[in-house]
Amino acid sequence: MMNNKDKETPHFVTSHDFRGDAEYIAWLQEIKRRYQRIRSRIALQANYSTLEFNWLLGRDLVEKKAEQRWGVGVVEQLSLDMRAAYPDVKGFSLRNLWYMKQWYLFYRGDTQRLEKLHQLGAEFMWKCF
Repeated sequence: MMNNKDKETPHFVTSHDFRGDAEYIAWLQEIKRRYQRIRSRIALQANYSTLEFNWLLGRDLVEKKAEQRWGVGVVEQLSLDMRAAYPDVKGFSLRNLWYMKQWYLFYRGDTQRLEKLHQLGAEFMWKCF
């Protein structure tokens, strides 16, 4: 079983003509920390952007009056079309599309709640970058 000290000890992939020392180990650890911070920022940005996309899709369903315009099957059709176009992306199920619409309806009618949502999003993004 590995203890925490073993996890921190760097493992070197075999390389020719390499003479690692304490300075190299410190540099390697800094590069790893820097890379991990970037990966975390990318993940947070992607999550924020996904939330924004979901909000806008919910808005579109409401404002376009999609069901009245294209029929009650429009949300199901949109789900099928989006899953066909992006088979590796999760989140376009029929249920999720309905949730997007409900989420938009929940927040659009209450300007105080909507403002708080925007403030939280801005604060979230500010902390990420």
